[in-house]
Amino acid sequence: MRVEGRARRGGWIFWAAIAFVIAAPLVAFVAWKQREAAGAAEAYWSLAGTPCLVLDQAAFEARQRKPMTFAFDGVSLARGAGHMECTHRVYDQAGGRREAPVCDFSGPIALAVSVGGRQAFYAPPGSARVAVIDGAPVCVQRPWTKIGN
Repeated sequence: MRVEGRARRGGWIFWAAIAFVIAAPLVAFVAWKQREAAGAAEAYWSLAGTPCLVLDQAAFEARQRKPMTFAFDGVSLARGAGHMECTHRVYDQAGGRREAPVCDFSGPIALAVSVGGRQAFYAPPGSARVAVIDGAPVCVQRPWTKIGN
């Protein structure tokens, strides 16, 4: 049996165009928000800032309170007080951008960092951030840091 009438051809083109008109701005918006979030994270985890004051080993060991020690990704970290959180971030290093361990400290008073046989001691006056870049510790002072955000 044959049904007479106009055949509907090309109807799918209309619906494909509608889908594109709806999807394209959504995809662009999501990409824009992801770039914005990545930029904010990059700025937050930046190593820009005033370097921490350097402390000698004797002054670090002369402290009355026993330091709290923690190991993270081959790095031994000791602090006099406060809290800490560690993660991995990508930084410019020799050979390009690579992941590096980085830790934030809230009021550590004194820090000792040991990595690859090297030791460094710091006395940040407030919050601090320590990262290991090209096998060497880098410590910068930070605005007050609330650990656990």
